[in-house]
Amino acid sequence: MRSRGNEWGPVYSGVMTDANEATRPVHNRMPVLLHPDEYEQWLHGSFDDALALQKRTFPPELVTMERTTKLWAKKKAAPEAPLLL
Repeated sequence: MRSRGNEWGPVYSGVMTDANEATRPVHNRMPVLLHPDEYEQWLHGSFDDALALQKRTFPPELVTMERTTKLWAKKKAAPEAPLLL
């Protein structure tokens, strides 16, 4: 889902699930990952179908994590307040 936020500009949302063993050292959750044969179930299945895809645990070999010191997002600077003289 994409929308426009006042502070960040264009923003996106995704569906998260509990982290697997590969991701847990970095974060306690991770995006839901789909195999191509699951797209139809995700997009056109029932709520319970989508929930089942979200609730499973992903094997650690399915996700490769690389740590970085670079920020993946940067907050916009607040406009400067006018000086009072």
